[in-house]
Amino acid sequence: MTLEQLMSFEDVKDYNIWWYGIDISDKYMDDKKLLIPPEKTRPLKNANLERVYLIMSGESGKTCRYRFAIRLIEKGDAKFFGWERVPLKLDEYGSRMIFYRETGFSFYNSAKTAKDFIVDEIWPKVTDRTVTPFMTYDEVELTFSQLKETTENHYPDYYKALSCVKGIYMIVDGNTGKLYVGSAYGKDGIWGRWSSYAETFHGKNEELVKLFDEHGPEYFQKFKYIILQVVPMKMSDREIIDRESAYKKRFMTREFGLNNN
Repeated sequence: MTLEQLMSFEDVKDYNIWWYGIDISDKYMDDKKLLIPPEKTRPLKNANLERVYLIMSGESGKTCRYRFAIRLIEKGDAKFFGWERVPLKLDEYGSRMIFYRETGFSFYNSAKTAKDFIVDEIWPKVTDRTVTPFMTYDEVELTFSQLKETTENHYPDYYKALSCVKGIYMIVDGNTGKLYVGSAYGKDGIWGRWSSYAETFHGKNEELVKLFDEHGPEYFQKFKYIILQVVPMKMSDREIIDRESAYKKRFMTREFGLNNN
């Protein structure tokens, strides 16, 4: 389904789409409001105050998340417009509906482009979150249950931080104290790799598969997941694997841990 089709159910004929880039969206909005009001510059210099603006936050170069809708208000300020929320049926999916656009990021988009915004994913509603908000990579330390909660609920703070970087991570077996060092360099970076652990427990790692076969899923409840180093997505897989090998040597996880290569 496209955004154009969704908007056909709304009593709105004149609308634009504002896509705030992934690097700035948190600065400009939260789930309820704009934190910085729109400036009276082109193309808003002579803005239509009846027009509805759909506010999107970038999740990647080609995906964005619907947050809410607004209408501009003229308040006499020489630099900024005021604004008010416009309730839409789409708000049922506010902060949860992800759109994909093949041509990628563009801040101002007219209603004519709504057919190009395709619903890619709808995140589940979050009711009882127990995982503390993401702060820094150095502070990430998730138990298995927290990892599963985070990935299943697609927590935006963790998804945004972990899906845009590759890296080296450590898994701690809380039953024995043994360590496993791994690397993440595939699609969605660390987020993608850790999601596989949340889904399968073992992520197809040979030694972890053995533990799963021998002890079952309950054994993994005492596992912890820690980030050792993050690197840009542009770094080559070969270089990341080399860094992973260096960490294995540092922590002696081949000799005394859960790495067998």
